[in-house]
Formats: sequence, structure tokens, C-alpha cells
Amino acid sequence: MESILITGSNGFLGLNLANSLIQKNYDVFGISHGDSKNPAIKQIHNDIKSVTDAPDTLSSILHFAALTDIQYCQDHPKQCIDTNVIGTQNMLEIARKNDSKFIFASTSHVYGNPVLLPITEDAPLNPNSIHATSKVCGELLCETYANSYGLDVIIVRLFSIYGPGSPSYSIIFRIISQILYKEKIILGNMESKRDFLHISDFVSAIELLLNSNMKGCSKFNLGYGKGISIGDLCTKLIRISGKNMLMECDEKLLRNNDIKELVCNNSKLKQLGWAPKVILDEGLMQVFQWFKLNYGTDVIV
Repeated sequence: MESILITGSNGFLGLNLANSLIQKNYDVFGISHGDSKNPAIKQIHNDIKSVTDAPDTLSSILHFAALTDIQYCQDHPKQCIDTNVIGTQNMLEIARKNDSKFIFASTSHVYGNPVLLPITEDAPLNPNSIHATSKVCGELLCETYANSYGLDVIIVRLFSIYGPGSPSYSIIFRIISQILYKEKIILGNMESKRDFLHISDFVSAIELLLNSNMKGCSKFNLGYGKGISIGDLCTKLIRISGKNMLMECDEKLLRNNDIKELVCNNSKLKQLGWAPKVILDEGLMQVFQWFKLNYGTDVIV
């Protein structure tokens, strides 16, 4: 039985991946805050910054633990750098000691406002937020460990991953909660375009990369390959709800460093045999139904 370590194993990405890998008979260890949400995950620590040891049988470390709320990172830069940079270096050191493959979850925000769309992996990096900068630092550490110590590293630049259990700060969560519990939808920039990929397609991509034999440092974009504006996303979710609601832009919610458009060129990953299966309308319906079943009327929006 192959042993792997998932950091952030209680989080949205890590838990979905852990659940799938456990079903495929992997021996899954975890690092995450709080008690493990799946008893089959063997939790070894609660902090990526202070863990110093891990089972020496680990074939791979999947590093998904991070601060990912862009605004929170902007408001708490030291905490962001400590977790996303120092924590990543610590996990790379464990991978070096164990000679483990390392998969690092980066973000499409490392590109900033792209010059060309859709975005390919060789596009210049131009981070314009603390969060994105912390991920660029993490990528540089990954490349350095690959070049200096012969570590096999895969950097995955994630676009907007969504699905049942999405974080409360995610845009889809915020829209659905307002549809259900408010009289109108109030957001910031409705013109921004994002590329949404369902969590099940994220899992299938990571599992493909986990079982690959790539050497050195490789980089992949991970997104659906189509963009949609936040305004059009609201319209789709309103239609799913069956309600009639107004949408309003509140200038106080606009971010100075907002990125106008992020659309993924996923052709490099498709060359390995991967392709997304869940279309956006289907995925949004699934998330909407999950939200209604799991949240009461006291949800904070």
C-alpha cells in the first residue's frame, strides 16, 4: 500500500483528495488543524510550520495547506508569509529527507493581470497581492529544491476550484448565501472573469499527476478552460434558485488589486490524458443543493 502525506487534509481540497485516495487503497497521513474529518486519515501534526518529522515510508507529499483568502492575506501579511512560505519550505525539507515526490498547490493569481488569454504556463509572473506573492515564493522554493537536491516537484497553478464544501469566502458560497437569505445580491466587481473547475475534476487531475513519472520540476495550470463574469455567474445561480433578484455593485467591496480576467489554458495537462468532465451548470446545481441541505437560515453572509 502506497503511503502519502496530505497537508491541509481537513480543508476543501485536501479532504476531497484524501477521501478519493483512501477509496483507492492509499495509506493517507494528514497535517491539518482540528480532529481529522475522515478517521482513515492518520493525522501526524496540526501545523506545517512546526512539524519536523513524518513517516519515512512516504512516497509523496501533497502540499495544499495554506492561507488562501486573498483579503485575509492582504490584511495579515506576516501570517500569510509565515504559513505559505515558511510552511512550504518546512514541508520541502521533509520531502528532501524522505526523498518524496512533492506536489505544490499554487494559484492562477501568480500571473496577475495577464497579457494574453487563455494563460499558458510560460506566461510571466506578475503577482499583485500578498497571497499571490507568497505563492510565487513557494514556487521558487520548489524549483530550488528540485534543482539543488534532485527532488521531483510538480507545481499546480489552480484556477477557481469549487464544489460542495467550498470555503465560506469563495465567491460561489457568497452568492448562494445571499440568494437564499438576502433580498438582493451585493458584490464588488461583477465584470471580473474567472475560470471555475469542479472539485471532482481537480481530484482526477491531481491523481493523474501523482501517478506520473515526471522528473525535476514541472508546472501545470489546472482550470476548466473557459471564463465567466461574476455577473453572469450570479445570473446562473439566480436561475437555479428560481427567484427573481436584483444584483448590485458596492464600490466599498471593490479591491484595488482585483484581476480583470483569469482563464486557463489547460492543454499541457490534457496532453497527459486529463480532461474536465463536470460542466459549470451541472456543478452549480450540485453546489446549490448541497448548500441548502447544510446551512440554516442563520448563515452569515
